[in-house]
Amino acid sequence: MSGWWTIISTETPAQMADMTKVNKDAFLATWKAGLFGADWIAQLCQQGKATQLTFNGFPNRYTAKTEVIAPLLQAGIAEAQDGEFPQDQLTGWPGCITVHPERIAACAPGQLLTVEVWDQS
Repeated sequence: MSGWWTIISTETPAQMADMTKVNKDAFLATWKAGLFGADWIAQLCQQGKATQLTFNGFPNRYTAKTEVIAPLLQAGIAEAQDGEFPQDQLTGWPGCITVHPERIAACAPGQLLTVEVWDQS
């Protein structure tokens, strides 16, 4: 499958760098998506709402604040289409998704979240 596996976590990028020691209880959401499944985070970077730290696909690593990511997770994560991120459409992702609403609700305003996007091709 060509696509992406995404993890959103409260762990820092340094903590996420060693997947053997990652606290999976810190995961807010994980999902698999198709070929354009990473467009949403690229768009957030273009808008200045997220920062890309690594870009080799194993993983691509980003950071973004809770107030940017939490509403997207709570809305069901709209699917990027033609480079657009239609926040008003609750279309959901193709593939599997796990979201932990109680963990998302526990995030502090301004908290920096780590977004990892793994190339699945």
